[in-house]
Amino acid sequence: MKRRKNRREIMGTITRHHGYWCLRYREPVRVGDTIKTVQRSRRLAPVDAMHKTRKSVEELAKERLKPVNKAPVLYAAIRLQDFAEGAYLPHMEAKRKPSTIRGYKQMWARYLKPRCADLLMHSAETRTIQGVLDEIERAEKLAPQTMAHIKHLLGGIFTFAIKQGYIPKDTINPVTSTETATVPDFDGRAYSLEEIALMLSVLPELSRTVVATAAFTGLRAGEIRGLTWDAYSPGDGNSLGVVRVLRSVWRGRVGEPKNTRSKAPVPLISQLEALLERHRALNGNPASGPIFANGAGKALDLDSLYRREMKDRLRAAGIDWEGWHGFRRGLATNLERIGVRDSIAAMVLRHTNDRVTRKHYIKPASIEAIAAMRQLSQTLSALPKPKLLPNCSPEGPKESIGMTKTGWVQ
Repeated sequence: MKRRKNRREIMGTITRHHGYWCLRYREPVRVGDTIKTVQRSRRLAPVDAMHKTRKSVEELAKERLKPVNKAPVLYAAIRLQDFAEGAYLPHMEAKRKPSTIRGYKQMWARYLKPRCADLLMHSAETRTIQGVLDEIERAEKLAPQTMAHIKHLLGGIFTFAIKQGYIPKDTINPVTSTETATVPDFDGRAYSLEEIALMLSVLPELSRTVVATAAFTGLRAGEIRGLTWDAYSPGDGNSLGVVRVLRSVWRGRVGEPKNTRSKAPVPLISQLEALLERHRALNGNPASGPIFANGAGKALDLDSLYRREMKDRLRAAGIDWEGWHGFRRGLATNLERIGVRDSIAAMVLRHTNDRVTRKHYIKPASIEAIAAMRQLSQTLSALPKPKLLPNCSPEGPKESIGMTKTGWVQ
């Protein structure tokens, strides 16, 4: 089979056989789930006065090959399981954080593999994928956010297959037009300043300093675990101390922070710096190593710290635990509470833009809502009592109606 370098066009070979000019070429055909190449031979014209040479039948050969070259390109029938486990997930392991890959594998094994492992990717349709997602949603009763993650994973698998040429490049990703439940904007609660102050008053050393670090820097849990003393620079009285985020630790695995923006130095308020200095002194004033270390000198497991030192004390204090990310949301919310602009809060949290900060991190604090309603009540109580209208009905109220602290009275 001959092909032009810049086109996948079958040219074939013209031969002379038993008094005829014949065109021989190889054509791909589908046999079951595989693509095989078969040899074809077609007569073009007899060797006569009108067709003495090969050149004289070249146009006939081109006409014969037109429908072959215009036919859709055939692709091998790849099962979704074979591609996901053999190509996509191994490729993503070098591109994504370990925690992300763990989530991908869990979603694939628990929700997708049992339902669409044998799906042939080249023939997958939107309605088929929609059926898979609908079945998962009905059977598993998953939250909208989880369904969105599953759809994202499935769409990523097909996108990668298209980009790598496993299925036709002009194929429209069948996952793109599918729908799942709308993800609500609210995705977690933020700790208020009052809650943080209460936590610091009831927690012992270590967990108190860890909570203060989370609350007043907005670092992610993995970044807190990755903090080291050699990346910490205390203030000199004229400027705030800073800590540089150089690594992130997840399940004992040391990696890079989420993105380049995450590596920006984080300023430390004086109250937090005082706690860090005290924590450092209690541990022998180390110059290197993790700021928060376990007994073996490795990065501290924050979830284990919560269960061991914090859970019972916070419950006794009436504080609902929202996880470590609640401190990150809390910093954004508390900065807005004191009048800091969204753009500045985004810089503190090291977000790429303030839209992310506004949409996912700044949460209206319930304590402020209560204070606002109290202020409204006080304002209404101070209003002067309205006078009766001249044309008030004789059967109407004999006294004016006003507002007191306890409610409407006559």
